[in-house]
Amino acid sequence: MSVIKISGPMLYADGQIRPATLALQAGTITTIEPELDSQADVVTEGCIAPGLIDLQLNGGYGVDFTSDGSLVGLVAERLPATGVTGFLPTIITSPLERYQERIKQIATAQGERRAHILGIHLEGPYLNPRCKGAHDPQLLRAIDVDEVLAWADHPLVRLVTLAPELPGALAAIRALTAKGVVVSAGHSDATFEEAEAGCLAGIRWGTHLFNAMHPLQHREPGLPGQLLLTPLPCGIIPDGVHVHPAMLKLALRLKGVAGLTLVTDAMAAMGMPPGTYRLGDRAVLVDGTSARLADGTLAGSILTLDQAVRNMQLFTRCSLAEALYMASTGPARLLALTKKGVLAPGNDADIVVFDRAQCVTHTFVAGSLAFERSPL
Repeated sequence: MSVIKISGPMLYADGQIRPATLALQAGTITTIEPELDSQADVVTEGCIAPGLIDLQLNGGYGVDFTSDGSLVGLVAERLPATGVTGFLPTIITSPLERYQERIKQIATAQGERRAHILGIHLEGPYLNPRCKGAHDPQLLRAIDVDEVLAWADHPLVRLVTLAPELPGALAAIRALTAKGVVVSAGHSDATFEEAEAGCLAGIRWGTHLFNAMHPLQHREPGLPGQLLLTPLPCGIIPDGVHVHPAMLKLALRLKGVAGLTLVTDAMAAMGMPPGTYRLGDRAVLVDGTSARLADGTLAGSILTLDQAVRNMQLFTRCSLAEALYMASTGPARLLALTKKGVLAPGNDADIVVFDRAQCVTHTFVAGSLAFERSPL
């Protein structure tokens, strides 16, 4: 196979951005030289970075994964335009019999020149009704460990969100963790002590910090207080709607770059005009900034992950390198993807190239060009 060269400022494994020229062949980064090559196949004055990874994506471009998992490939084909090279299709609370069907549909959808389907994120049905968010309360279920293990038995299930204070939750956390599934705390009304017990049982992530959880209070810090004090990473949605910029700053100051992972929580309206879309069985009203149920409840977002990277810098004054870590290296580490999230010889050639305005110009998935911006 032919060699592809990319040259420009690059995010190195040490977190610094310095000049580099990468060579890609057979889906792998073969060499990285610490100088620029004006004759490379792709040259940028912006930044070369590991491909972005979205751990919570409900759909996009008119497709809702909870309604129809067979269309996930259509979204995977378009995500590289946003710099995303890997993602977890997220299935929200559904009738129990629907899960296996959706998992089978998604399992058959992987293909070349598409963002990698790195697994599935099951968000629900074991959530607290008091913190249901946009989830249908009629479909929430009590926890039964045998049911959990059967429901999450497919090897593609990589991440499960549940409320740690529910009866049976600690046993479910231990059982899922033993199977290699990352368990996340979310949609939870847990007290600080209940959240701490969940973390001790094996919780390894927090789902959309601050959203759909007991509010952070000085006498009862709840789940957000516990997550802010532990080294466990948390997802956070930097769309300017879900979390106030001041709280993004607070979270980053307390958690550090390694403690936050940028997620979109995007739904079917991402990349689409305003209108009415679906999130599971629920109608969602979408304007130019947000997605909401008829009663005003937020129902996912319309954020893209490249915009999340730009927003995080704008809202918190973090550096480009720090924002990219939270959108690429951090998610890869959570999923134990040792060949992704860092640009180094021998690692997977999942790469995004930005211009000086931090807009995506090229995306490579497994060394193949998956997106190239049209000339202006």
